[in-house]
Amino acid sequence: MDFIESSPSLDNQWRAIILFGRNSASYKFALAKALLETPANNETSLSLEALAIPFAKHLCEHLQHSDKQATNQQSQFLDACRQYNQNQIGHADLIDKTVALGFNNVLGAFHNVNQQTIPAQFFAYENKRYKTIQLTDDFYRLLANNNAESLDLETESRWREL
Repeated sequence: MDFIESSPSLDNQWRAIILFGRNSASYKFALAKALLETPANNETSLSLEALAIPFAKHLCEHLQHSDKQATNQQSQFLDACRQYNQNQIGHADLIDKTVALGFNNVLGAFHNVNQQTIPAQFFAYENKRYKTIQLTDDFYRLLANNNAESLDLETESRWREL
């Protein structure tokens, strides 16, 4: 079994999330894409409100060509994204709904593959009171060793397979 790595690289762990992480909803793909475009200023703390902007944008864009995004029939958050796409709610309302509903499960589940937590942690979500995530050294090492654009393209490619 030489093809199985005992210590997978950061990029292989990222890819494991994208390829093998839970697919009951597509939020992990939107979160991955949002994370890849946020660290331009190398801050370690990122508010959910700031993260909500690219997260919601990616989900709204994806809903325009692939409306089914979850295995559950009902999703208040996806309904809000659809309402935004149909100009029934504004951007501020979409962001409010995203902060309130969009991150409920994805932040805790993102690093899980096959019911196990991967060794690398690309962010931490410990401060629910202040509604922030902490981008980790693993995340910045991932970006330093890889072209974020290729990780983004791989994420989009996998998302479109659903």
